[in-house]
Amino acid sequence: MIITLGFTESDRDAGYISFSDGYQPGAQQQLVTITLEGDGTQYDAEELAEAAFVASNHPGEAPTGPARTIQLALAEQAPGPLRSLSVGDTVTVHDQMWACENSGWRRIDPQPGDTP
Repeated sequence: MIITLGFTESDRDAGYISFSDGYQPGAQQQLVTITLEGDGTQYDAEELAEAAFVASNHPGEAPTGPARTIQLALAEQAPGPLRSLSVGDTVTVHDQMWACENSGWRRIDPQPGDTP
């Protein structure tokens, strides 16, 4: 299973601050892709997005389950230390993109010209 975390970068010159404005299509993102063993079909995409959020925001070891698996994969596969997932960031899994909101997640439909 492949999970891509999109850490959105604010564009202050354009008046866009991801933490307060949320995700906007076309925003610059630092993408980190991890591969996990198995197909992950026992969890839906939104559950895995939440697990990625927990994994990146949990000090020390994340709880057992998918959050811990994602945390270990990030430690092994990420190009370096990452900030925590937050409002405006995205998680793509099972060909679905989910944007982190102030509370919960919002599914992002593909935009014209996007490639899967």
